[in-house]
Amino acid sequence: MRLLPAVLAIALGAIVALPVFPVLPAAADDQATATAAPYPGDPTAEALLVAAEDRRLIDVRAISNAAEWTGVNQFKPYRLATGSSYTLVLTSREADYSFDDLLKLFPRGLVRQPDGSYLLSENIVVEEGATLNFHSNDGLALRLVSSSDLFVSIVTMGGSLTLGGSADEPLDVSSWDPDTGTVDTDTSDGRAYIRVIGGHASFSNANFHHLGFWSGMTGGVSLTGTELPATTTESKGDLALSDDGNPIVYGQELIPARPDEAQTLDLEPDLRGYSYVSASITSSHFDHNAFGLFVTSAEGVDVHDSEFSDNIVNGLVFHRHVTNSRVSSSASTNNALDGFALSRATTGVIFDGLTSSGNGRNGVSIDGRPLAEGPNATGNPTGTFGNNTINNSIITANGRYGIDVVGGINITLSGNTVKNHTMGIVIRGGTDSVIVKNNLVERSDLQGIALRDLVQNATVQGNTVVGGGIGIYLRDSSGLIDRNVVEEVNNHAITLVGIAAPSTVSHNTVSGTGPSGIDVSRTEGTIRAENDLDDWRSTKPLDVLLRSIFQPLTVLWLSLGLLVLITAGTGMRRKRTGIVHPYANLAPMSTLTLGVVDAADLNQVRTPPAAIADPKFGAHRSEQPPERVLRAFEPDGMELTT
Repeated sequence: MRLLPAVLAIALGAIVALPVFPVLPAAADDQATATAAPYPGDPTAEALLVAAEDRRLIDVRAISNAAEWTGVNQFKPYRLATGSSYTLVLTSREADYSFDDLLKLFPRGLVRQPDGSYLLSENIVVEEGATLNFHSNDGLALRLVSSSDLFVSIVTMGGSLTLGGSADEPLDVSSWDPDTGTVDTDTSDGRAYIRVIGGHASFSNANFHHLGFWSGMTGGVSLTGTELPATTTESKGDLALSDDGNPIVYGQELIPARPDEAQTLDLEPDLRGYSYVSASITSSHFDHNAFGLFVTSAEGVDVHDSEFSDNIVNGLVFHRHVTNSRVSSSASTNNALDGFALSRATTGVIFDGLTSSGNGRNGVSIDGRPLAEGPNATGNPTGTFGNNTINNSIITANGRYGIDVVGGINITLSGNTVKNHTMGIVIRGGTDSVIVKNNLVERSDLQGIALRDLVQNATVQGNTVVGGGIGIYLRDSSGLIDRNVVEEVNNHAITLVGIAAPSTVSHNTVSGTGPSGIDVSRTEGTIRAENDLDDWRSTKPLDVLLRSIFQPLTVLWLSLGLLVLITAGTGMRRKRTGIVHPYANLAPMSTLTLGVVDAADLNQVRTPPAAIADPKFGAHRSEQPPERVLRAFEPDGMELTT
């Protein structure tokens, strides 16, 4: 009975101190940040410059629409005074505008330099129906002025742009600061860029470097459709100021024209002639731009055998409404954020045979979430986007994930090699009908393949996951995990957590060490069938064993059982020993009353009185002393003899 309080105290202490199973925090991976340095420019100043460029292009278009009203022959190229520089407008014609044509059209705007390169100091706009063709097999170097006072651009507005060289002598296009005699590395005051709005772009054997600033539209080399950015109207009143402090209004003057014929035009641009942009890009290199290559509102973009490296933001971005496009046999390395990125509203895109490594965030990112969750100011649809594929690619050593898929439908990841990441392949955010098949995922710190946050109808089949903590991880998601091989992991080979029904884990072969090969103890409704765990070595540490044994209800029942055993043991001991008198340790009364003592033992002999009346016998006894003397001691010490 004395042990019972101690036992109960130990049991209650075990319940209070009972640790829970370790579960990775939901947001731990979402909090991972890019390892690259922050954007090096001036966001406020650069945003205003982007707005000014948008306004300039709108005014150029408006003037082009009204050219016939001003008496100018709109069928010949003309120049506009646009702010502190001129813009050469190439009008529609059947023949391409060649490099030699431009030398004739504005010899002061395109000047040969001592090193053999050409310096472009004026903006160029290519109208619908026109094609600017800078193709040379002689190693042409085209440098676009980009200083603290001025930067220029080449922009098509419904027209086409062809840039290229040969495999041995590629075309080189870059920004150039005449004041320093080097490329422009400072984006805070704007930087030269190339943009194709509508029409078609054809780049081959071309290098584009140190171009662009801040936005995707002005990010270096951009292919865009008719959609204009919100900054056009939001920042319209924040244009650059002239020396007299007045805003620079673009598109005031038509050239050639006499000064007294110049007119200020206030017209809305006609964008109806534009459509989605298309492009063919082969064997080209994009490096040290803001965005390596930025594509939006495009269809039929084909990029192959190209490289994207060391760009300030991303390597290649398909941003919005890019459809039926393909990127193959291309590499993206050492960009600040993602190597390859598909933003929302991109569908029917195939990534095949890519190499993506050393990027600050993800090797490849796909975002298929809706543009809006409900009614919205721009009326964007609320449906998801998808039908995108990543095949046969090698994705290694990026700052966060190898492949990151957020939302979308009908996504396929097949035949990829993904190595050395925090997590290898991550599917999340409600992605529906995703196939992860025949991929090799190696050395992921936390999880090799992770499906979480309401992924449904997933198929994870035929993959090989080697090394790391957890091989395949499902959290609040469902799907088929079948015929995968998981090796050399040190926690769980396959783990399902939360609401994972209906899910099936079947025909998987796992090996490694850890608490369990297939862990489904934290979910319900999972079907397990014919998995091979023969080579799994369970190495549960002491705390895990205690957790598995000392569950709260288990501790409670063990305590009650122990109490019953202690009580039963005490009763049996009582039966064996009998009942002990409460005064067993005291002397019996018989030792304190009449007894027989030999006088010799006391070394003294007492002479009894002559005769003592004995009430028991009713007569006097003989005065002769008996051979033995009976002695009794009364409580008051009187001695009686008989």
